[in-house]
Amino acid sequence: MRIRLDQLNDLELQIHHKLSEESKQRPNLTITEAAALTGVSPSKISKFVKKLGFLGYKEYARFLSGKELVKRKKLSNEFSRIQSFMENFDDSSVYYLADLIQKYDKIILFGYGPTNICMEYFEYKLTYTVDKHVIRATQASLIPSLLTENSLLLIFSVAGKFAQFDQLFEEAKKHRAKSLLVLEELNTNLSLDNSEIIYLTKAHQDDHLASHEKTRTILFMFIEEVMRELNK
Repeated sequence: MRIRLDQLNDLELQIHHKLSEESKQRPNLTITEAAALTGVSPSKISKFVKKLGFLGYKEYARFLSGKELVKRKKLSNEFSRIQSFMENFDDSSVYYLADLIQKYDKIILFGYGPTNICMEYFEYKLTYTVDKHVIRATQASLIPSLLTENSLLLIFSVAGKFAQFDQLFEEAKKHRAKSLLVLEELNTNLSLDNSEIIYLTKAHQDDHLASHEKTRTILFMFIEEVMRELNK
């Protein structure tokens, strides 16, 4: 593998050189010890070694101690996409959605096609976690009759390519309800205000896949993080 020293700033280069020297005497340095030695946090060490090109600190430590690196398995496109999501995820969106759920009395969940299965799971988890009126709408046509002033309309989608979203958000405004669209993929063609959209990734699944063929893995992961926050 190629060690990307050219990617490092001055502080990171100092960290690398210091750990390289120290590992000659202490080949089994833990990430906590490495952080204390260099005066940074373990999180900084973790980010630094990935910037160098390693999968994590353990692989970096093996490299410093001269041990043979474990042969990497080639990740599938899906695993690579999920790994990228985990490494770049902005958890402020979790706190924002959890706060919204706590704020409103009625939570209306909706998604098209297989995404509605995600909403069924979300509904189940919310029902046993928060003291709210949680409803999963099985059809878009049912939503206007469910909307009230103190309700939160949550719509989940992989790509957000259905025109009906605009109509649903207009209905929410008429009823003075709060509405939010959670999208996995970045979609700059939507006419909605950015304050009404959470983008989970900037990436896209394979273009040849139809909407129903795309995975909902990241949507489920996001739901789990929101539930973790609500359970605190």
